Amino acid sequence: MGLPNEALRAARLRVASSRAPGEPMSRSELASAVSAWLWRETGKRHDLDPHLLAKWERGAVRRPTAPYRAALRAVLGAASDADLGFADSAPEPPLPPAGPDPAEHGPPAGADYVESLRGAVRQFVRMDSSLGSGEVVDAVVRRFRDAQRVLASGRYRSGVERDLEAATAELGEVAGWMLIDAQRHAEARLVNAEALMLAQIAGDTSMQWFVLSNQALASTNSGRPREALRIAQRFAEDDRLPGRVRALFDVRAARALGALGATSDAEHAFDRARVTVDDGIGGRDPAWTWWVDEQVVSAHRGLMHAAAGHPGRALPYLAKSAEEAEQVVDYQWGLYIHRANLLDALLAAGDLPEAERAAAQIAPMVGQIASIATEQVLHRAIGRTAGTPLPSTLSDILDHLRHRLPQR
Repeated sequence: MGLPNEALRAARLRVASSRAPGEPMSRSELASAVSAWLWRETGKRHDLDPHLLAKWERGAVRRPTAPYRAALRAVLGAASDADLGFADSAPEPPLPPAGPDPAEHGPPAGADYVESLRGAVRQFVRMDSSLGSGEVVDAVVRRFRDAQRVLASGRYRSGVERDLEAATAELGEVAGWMLIDAQRHAEARLVNAEALMLAQIAGDTSMQWFVLSNQALASTNSGRPREALRIAQRFAEDDRLPGRVRALFDVRAARALGALGATSDAEHAFDRARVTVDDGIGGRDPAWTWWVDEQVVSAHRGLMHAAAGHPGRALPYLAKSAEEAEQVVDYQWGLYIHRANLLDALLAAGDLPEAERAAAQIAPMVGQIASIATEQVLHRAIGRTAGTPLPSTLSDILDHLRHRLPQR
């Protein structure tokens, strides 16, 4: 890896963010601005991935191609490539070895292409956990669509067909989940349906469970609790399922029941889920269920009570989930949304001293993690205080949050 490109990074930081007043332009914003400039000027689509932009700043890629350099100069107001740390005399290095697009030219997709998809899944999940879906959601959707084109073209070796279908389904699961966090529910619903079909064709039952559990949550959050209940109960009552998968469907069923006003039934479902996760991970539990634990049960139980208008009942559960999220390594998105839900419930309950503590904890995370779902919670929380006399310190922190949050 080369030396970091401090000139490019400094040029970006000199431009004000359009999403977070008072903050510099983020990599995601710059990537969007560059892509938009190229579309206007060339009529060609260039979807710049913020991850590639990060490579330019780190020096992993020393010299972008000419169209990208032109767009960067225009967007950042630079007079020359040298002003952005791209020496005019530097040779053009090759881009990372992604290889030709199997859907259009080059050799048919084989095992290496399938492994590249699985590697992309791992990378996108890591980025989502640390940066939030806002930084990567469009990139993962594009990669999912690319993999679908390969399948549709038939340009793949027959021996990898099932693995290619399974890897594409997994990529679709990740894309669907991030679209849910981005509150793009109609698009998430479509991607989830496509990923589910691929998982069924590939015979990947575990991935079918994962996609359906995600859709059950999305259905509840988008006003379709009966649909969510049909999905969740179909599996939650099946004792043949691995324990943590069944526990997750119990949680999804509980949230749907709560939305339908059946709080007592929801509590029983949460109790079943808690007992199951307390037993630990079993040998039959899929690897992706590592995150299905008491933290998840507590968080959703608290959210059910908060949504029903009982923030006081929600607080012990939401506080527990936020505390447990602090112990999870490399899970900043989870900690962010748990702290946001806790702050919202504290302000709804009128517990101002604890709200001040929670607001101070979440303040450094705002603008560092991009999650529209979390930002909506924070906007709602701050909106609860309109016209309410507040201690000066709490008022100052909430004003700070209000100015750093992207405008809706």
